[in-house]
Amino acid sequence: MASARPSSTYYAESLEESSIGDVSTLRTKLQSRRAQLNVEIEKEDKFHQGSKRLVRASSDHKARDQAQLEASFAESKIRVHQAELAKINSSLQAYQQEGLRSSQPPLIPFALKTTARLSVVSSFTDTISGHYHMDPAALLDQIYEFQELRYAVSNVTRDESGVESLLEYHNQLQLVSKRLIHPKLRHGLAFIWYDAINGLPAVQQSVTFEKACIIFNIAALHSQMAAQEDRSTVAGASRAVASLEKGIGALEYMKDRFSNSPTLDMSDELLSFLSDLLRAQAQEVRWEREQLEMKRTEPSTIIDAAHKTKSVAECYSPLKELVEDNSMKGYLPECWISYVKVKEAHYKALAHYYAALAHDHLASACKGEEVVGEEVRMELKFLYAVDSEEAQDAITASNQQYHVGLAKAHLNCAVLAHEYALKYNSYSRDLSDIKPLCQMLQDAAARTRAKKEEMSEEEGASIMAPAIKPSEITLKPVFPEFSSVEVEDLFRSLGPLPAFSAENSWSTPRVLTIHRGKGGLGLSLRGSRPSSVSAVEDGSPAEDMGVCVGDWVLAVDGRDVRYKSHNDAIAIVTDCGDEVTFELVTPT
Repeated sequence: MASARPSSTYYAESLEESSIGDVSTLRTKLQSRRAQLNVEIEKEDKFHQGSKRLVRASSDHKARDQAQLEASFAESKIRVHQAELAKINSSLQAYQQEGLRSSQPPLIPFALKTTARLSVVSSFTDTISGHYHMDPAALLDQIYEFQELRYAVSNVTRDESGVESLLEYHNQLQLVSKRLIHPKLRHGLAFIWYDAINGLPAVQQSVTFEKACIIFNIAALHSQMAAQEDRSTVAGASRAVASLEKGIGALEYMKDRFSNSPTLDMSDELLSFLSDLLRAQAQEVRWEREQLEMKRTEPSTIIDAAHKTKSVAECYSPLKELVEDNSMKGYLPECWISYVKVKEAHYKALAHYYAALAHDHLASACKGEEVVGEEVRMELKFLYAVDSEEAQDAITASNQQYHVGLAKAHLNCAVLAHEYALKYNSYSRDLSDIKPLCQMLQDAAARTRAKKEEMSEEEGASIMAPAIKPSEITLKPVFPEFSSVEVEDLFRSLGPLPAFSAENSWSTPRVLTIHRGKGGLGLSLRGSRPSSVSAVEDGSPAEDMGVCVGDWVLAVDGRDVRYKSHNDAIAIVTDCGDEVTFELVTPT
């Protein structure tokens, strides 16, 4: 039997429970359930794939029918688990502070990818002993530290320290991949990561895939940090915009450097969607911040508000087209799809409402025979999108009835867009349960209808509303600052990079004791970290002991010199007595 799906009130009850304590309690609860579902989906997916292979391979009708039945059963259980996962992804308020859930519509954050535990002990110890010719027991603490550092990346705190944890692992991985995880070594490690949206697993040996998953989590973390900010304050809105810009930067960084993803969440199409979603929300939050600071009600200010509001709607417009694509409908949570449509319609309505207010002000100015200022005319010139006759008339109009007609035309468009926003909102049970969102949509629609009713008795020309031009978007994606987190090379004792790396190889170390002759040791050193033998004199003690040109010097009289500069290495050799013991390797 497939596991029972939680009731429709399960996540709503979770929200109520979490409001007693810290918001992180709910996030932890949902993240834990997400991890459980990922494991269940992986198990059923393996069973499904195995049954399908049996169907193709079997020639026995009974066995094939039984395998087909089992494959269908496994597929149905996967769908049940994915439906619950979609419900978790639709818990938008889980990422808000408890005091904001009743007063502020949520943003759409996206989840961090989770990973399965990975034991690197066997692979690393084999590489250290076989490739580096060293005793791995001396590095067991570092191996376990790296292993725990990796596992922690799918359950980091939702703040800057969480971002630092991800950057720390990424930077450590950069170093470790050069030493211990490299295709040349045949390391045998398999990185398992689960799709952040549908939970399906992907298994790769590529370090590039591992890095991409970490950067994806950096973007996801910034989306969640933005979602928890109080956007009713200028400072909170500014922090939210900054987090969203960092999320956009992480996704754009991925798009430029990672391709052919084995999971849909990191495909080019989905990365573009998520980047555009964060961009739209950043523009929206910036608009919210400007509304907090806008105190004047002059026509020029209202025209500017219409201009900027349309830019928010335009950001959501391509997203609306994308979520209506059939391939997206089967993948993205229904809540996200509806919310994108709600936002596009809502901000389109507000843009028309502000344009109507501006023309209503101008109608009053014409009625009172006031002169419409040049500043207002310039604002109108930039408000409308096309150089059409209607737009030109709207810009140059000084007739009261013409401005009344334009105001009514914009109000009609606003009313229609409000109706669409409310309709899309009603399609999603998850959105319908978000009280501040429903209240915001209803209040905006009521305000527009009231203004339309107020102007119903005024005579105005019958006019089509010109298209409103969106303002320029000036968001600046912020790429991950990897250099902001410095890490110490866990496996520094293996030797300095790039010499002691997975790409290079060398002989087993040999220890040679050389007696100084009348002419000295008979060898010359060059270079640093490590120094190497640049010349061996014919017939010298060094040649007699088997020293070769090109040998790397690891130690002198038991002192490790791999990290020593050339001068320091020479000084150590010079300070030795008549006998000098070298530990050497020959690059191969």
